[in-house]
Amino acid sequence: MARIDALSHPQRLLDHLNHEFERLHTAKEDAFWAAHMGLGADADAAQATLNERERALASFMHDPARLRVVVEAGAAIERGGIPATPEQRLALDGWRRTFEAQVIDNAEARSLHGTLVEDEGRLSRVRRDMPLGYVDATKGPVPASSVELSIMLTTDPDEGRRRAAWEGLRTIEPFVLSHGFLDLVRKRNRLGRLLGGVDFYDATVQRTEGLTKAEIFAWLDELEVKTRARTRASLRELAAEKGTAALRPWNLRFAVSGDVTADKDPYFPFGASIARWGRSFGALGIGYRGAHLVLDLVDRKGKYENGFMHGPVPAWRERGTWRPARIQFTANAIPGMVGSGQRATETLFHEGGHAAHFANIDMPAPCFAQEFAPSSVAMAETQSMFLDSLLSDADWQTRYARTIDGQAMPFALIEKAIRQGQPHAAFAVRSMLAVCYAEKAIYEIPDDALTAERVLHEVRDIERRLLFLDEGSPRPVLSVPHLLSNDSSAYYHGYVLAEMAVAQTRAFFAHRDGHLTDNRRIGADLRDAYWREGNLRRFGAFVERLTRRPLSAHDLAQRVNREPDEAVDDARARIATLADVPPCTDTVALDATIRVVDGHDVVASFAEGDSFDEMADTFRTWVERRTAARLEPSSRSVPG
Repeated sequence: MARIDALSHPQRLLDHLNHEFERLHTAKEDAFWAAHMGLGADADAAQATLNERERALASFMHDPARLRVVVEAGAAIERGGIPATPEQRLALDGWRRTFEAQVIDNAEARSLHGTLVEDEGRLSRVRRDMPLGYVDATKGPVPASSVELSIMLTTDPDEGRRRAAWEGLRTIEPFVLSHGFLDLVRKRNRLGRLLGGVDFYDATVQRTEGLTKAEIFAWLDELEVKTRARTRASLRELAAEKGTAALRPWNLRFAVSGDVTADKDPYFPFGASIARWGRSFGALGIGYRGAHLVLDLVDRKGKYENGFMHGPVPAWRERGTWRPARIQFTANAIPGMVGSGQRATETLFHEGGHAAHFANIDMPAPCFAQEFAPSSVAMAETQSMFLDSLLSDADWQTRYARTIDGQAMPFALIEKAIRQGQPHAAFAVRSMLAVCYAEKAIYEIPDDALTAERVLHEVRDIERRLLFLDEGSPRPVLSVPHLLSNDSSAYYHGYVLAEMAVAQTRAFFAHRDGHLTDNRRIGADLRDAYWREGNLRRFGAFVERLTRRPLSAHDLAQRVNREPDEAVDDARARIATLADVPPCTDTVALDATIRVVDGHDVVASFAEGDSFDEMADTFRTWVERRTAARLEPSSRSVPG
């Protein structure tokens, strides 16, 4: 398009930007799904396709010429030289902010970014293919995904197997350090400095959050101080009750919640998760605005070992016509494994919350509804973490957590879980903080000192200082997949900031309405205050808009530091509210087309006019068959 056309006709410029971005973004995201779900016969070819399409999208987003044209068009409109509608002005402003967050106005930096795409692809492939598992005292080496190893740390009653699982997770650290991660850090830091940051971490958060690294860690420092004393006390109490061995990293999770996880397992059958997600979200008044959803929920060899949501087709409004989203999300359930049903249900609510957020963005350009800068990581995670937080509420568990024959979770079990878990709620927050501080420390190591030994020294030091455990974290920091990927590096702080926002959001709804479970006002409020405008505002502005207070660590610190008796009293009060909140008996109508898949296979589907309950029953039957197959004596250790 000639510059004069772009400046004379803003709609032509917008049409070009909107449609070219949509084409490139969708192609890249479809390739991302194929590569990360292990859908291709040739994994290397799938990764190469993803790299190629990622470079094509980056070329579009990083080009400074597009930013200049958008800025000039906006200036001409402001001078009154070009007529423009309010929607056109808004769309141009969205593109200006998007390009400001994405443009790389430096040829060396653009070339370096292309190199990083290749390097990250190689690391992703070797990490995916690394031999991972644990050594069983009687069976010898047993292959297992990081998902299975993590669940074993919480639920396996055998300390030897738990230690083997933890040692299995720890093998990821030296592996990635010897297969390219160090060089990746050096190149990322070089890119960060070229982009004007003090390092990669700083440059990244300035683009995604509009905040410096120092500003973000000022919030995290406040939370660290507020959770320090409670965490120290809880570990002393645990050691006094169960012995100092309980503080070993392979024992801690089991000591805190292992028996409770096993006791709760019958009330979280994985087969019921689709039905509970649909019915619970429907009762909250949450819908997906006609989106097409694809859900891949079961762990298998070659599949990415962490839940995620990506939107290949952003939701937006084109010249007044609604364009619904296409969204894909994944979980890593292992049918039949204790604790897997609850974990998968949490992931389904979490990623389903992300999907609800991005499906409900109603703005005049697709740049408002893509997951990357200037979209705030913390804002996106607030949506998902708010909705998965409902699963731990006593009133939600009383209403929804049931065995396959319909028995409700008894209050005695709810109380047991609270009394075991509440003393360690502050530790859970600090476990997330440890990842943030460790990643920050890695990028602050000078290039000439960046060695595997130095990285592990920094990581272990932070684990000791944050978690007060001599032998390290129950979840080794470099086993966290976010640190390796371009899309999620310098990202983890978003979960902690989101925890703060979730606590503040929950406090707002609880104070105003008296309850959260089946509160139909919540869906509308989230849509109007958090979702509709996409990335138009910064994170803190969104939170203050809904809650009427600036973001702070106050509500989160208050929740994690309270005594078990106080938490139990709160649970009883929440359950009492159910008397005034009748169960939602409406037909589940999420306003979405849904396909539940396992790789290439369609497990169950739902479209307008179909029965959601029939889809949920089809899924439940499929899970029951998979569970039976896994539990047969001849079945393999890891479903594939």
